[in-house]
Amino acid sequence: MTSLRNKIVRNFVAGIFACILVFSIAISYLLSVYTRNFIATTEDNMPLQIKKQFENLLADKDLYTMKERLGKFSKSLNIDIEILNKDKEPVISFKGRDDDETALTTTKSYDIINPNLNEYRGQLIITYDTGEMAANELLNNFKNSIIIAIVMSLSIGIIIALILSTNITNPIKQISDATLKIKDGEYDINLEESKIIELQNLQNNIRYLSRNLKNQKYVRKQYAQDISHELRTPITNLQLYIEAIKDGVIDVDDQTLSSLLEEIHRLEGLVVNLNKSFNDNSEYLKINKNEFDLSKHIKLILETIKPRLNKLDISLIEEINDGIMINSDRDKISQVVQNLISNAIKAIKDDGLIRVSLHEDKNNVYIDVKDNGVGITDEKKEIIFERFYRIDDARNTKINGHGLGLSISKNFVESLGGRIKLKSKPGKGSTFSVIFPK
Repeated sequence: MTSLRNKIVRNFVAGIFACILVFSIAISYLLSVYTRNFIATTEDNMPLQIKKQFENLLADKDLYTMKERLGKFSKSLNIDIEILNKDKEPVISFKGRDDDETALTTTKSYDIINPNLNEYRGQLIITYDTGEMAANELLNNFKNSIIIAIVMSLSIGIIIALILSTNITNPIKQISDATLKIKDGEYDINLEESKIIELQNLQNNIRYLSRNLKNQKYVRKQYAQDISHELRTPITNLQLYIEAIKDGVIDVDDQTLSSLLEEIHRLEGLVVNLNKSFNDNSEYLKINKNEFDLSKHIKLILETIKPRLNKLDISLIEEINDGIMINSDRDKISQVVQNLISNAIKAIKDDGLIRVSLHEDKNNVYIDVKDNGVGITDEKKEIIFERFYRIDDARNTKINGHGLGLSISKNFVESLGGRIKLKSKPGKGSTFSVIFPK
């Protein structure tokens, strides 16, 4: 097991080393071949050129002039020249080479022919440095230069690899540390922005996951508080009634039984709503559509709610246009309207007013429930439709609710193909608008 940084460094350096090694071997081989070809070509051409020039000198009948020119020629070309007669005896010799015991030399001999008489006159012996040692020294220097270049390239490559691996692995390490924090329940993470698109997308996903988990944690906490409170009240009331009956403080009459039954119904409603809220795909979301008169239906709903409004001293204004037909689920629309009105009741303090309106245009049907209650702040409008979320105690001014009505209403409206909108100002009231397409 190795770290990503070490793997990047090793692979990067190995790639650089492999490229340099192949390049160096190829250059060394080609240079060696070209050098040896050059030396071989030079060894073949140089003696022939000297022989040709010597034959030109033979045409000079002035022996002194010929010797002087041969001496200069020997010195200028850095060669040794020796002339033998027909009997192989030395006649003239010129030493043009420097005495260097380490130098590699080559000796070649050529017959001397009189060009006019075509007569053999002796031999020309030429001794010269081959230049192989210089070539070998050049090759060795080149190889040393390649080694130095390899070391320098690897050093630069390692530095670049370290920088590159740091730029890549640091954001990944931060993401890894952030996931460990999220695993331990710490959702407030801080990630430095990466300039790499893939890593930036991964960071954004981690941030989204953190925010979502943090919100879910809050929802679960709110859920526990809500359910604890809602369950405690009816259970406590039932306990007190039963204890009082047992002690003989309260007689078992119709009123007592009605009170007990009311608490049981309240507890049952809570359990049913809880079950519905966690079963988005359950039976209660199945659609049973049929065409009916929505105007008459909403008027009937308002008639059943009026006694409750009168008891709470809340005024109701009805703006229901007659004759509006709709093809939808009657029961779910009833639940939506009742939930919105119950939500409005909770938001109202003294001198409350609720306005329910129904109208239509060419494409849509509109149901509006407006109240003059405490209102909702902008930052809380986005989360008011979440399950178990209740804005605050101030909004539940009349009756504590389950925090489930708006969530259920939103699910119902969307399942029927509609949408729900909210307009609200703190202290001015709220308007919930349900829009169904025709």
